[in-house]
Amino acid sequence: MARQVVAIDPRAGFAVVVSALQEHHHDMLPVVDRERHVMGMVCASDLLAKLAVQALPHRSMLWESRTVRAIRRKAAAIEAGELMTTPAVTVRERTTVEQAALLAMRHRVHHLPVVDARRQLTGIVCLCDLLDVLRRDDAAIRAEVEAVALTPDLGTVASTLRVDCVRGRVTLDARTVHHHQADRLRERVRAVEGVVSVADDLRWEIDDVGLAGPQTSS
Repeated sequence: MARQVVAIDPRAGFAVVVSALQEHHHDMLPVVDRERHVMGMVCASDLLAKLAVQALPHRSMLWESRTVRAIRRKAAAIEAGELMTTPAVTVRERTTVEQAALLAMRHRVHHLPVVDARRQLTGIVCLCDLLDVLRRDDAAIRAEVEAVALTPDLGTVASTLRVDCVRGRVTLDARTVHHHQADRLRERVRAVEGVVSVADDLRWEIDDVGLAGPQTSS
């Protein structure tokens, strides 16, 4: 995500919003209050309503579509608070790339403001940031998976660890001390950025989940 975020006040005038978008070469800006709480988003298409309305009939009709009514409403706006789309679709810093991608697709948005526990703006994620994950090198993914697997609390026996990665598809072979550690290892590997799928052959020495004795995960 980008931590340097240009945001605007809901009382900012129409011309100020246009200038901010052009100056910073963005097509969307978050609208925040004095405490940096995200109130909504203003995009370039909202501003274009001033032009689009001129192509509509001068008088509104009772049968006009929701889209046309929205154009007329935004065209009449003079402040960012009237132009913005609200509520804004936001994510937290701990939101996974996969979850962010799902939100972006469900809500058909190209930018996701990042907020902290108090819903204050801390950054912004765009679709290009999410696509970067898909271009991640297999070697880099494999190296991170190996590092994750050898985290002390996972109890992985280093001599048993085998990791391969082809186009984001990870093959994981290892033995842990406890059964629950194998389950935890699998989940952490799935959370590594760039991992598309995980095929594992995980074993453990102590079954603290089911029957005792060495087992192989399903």
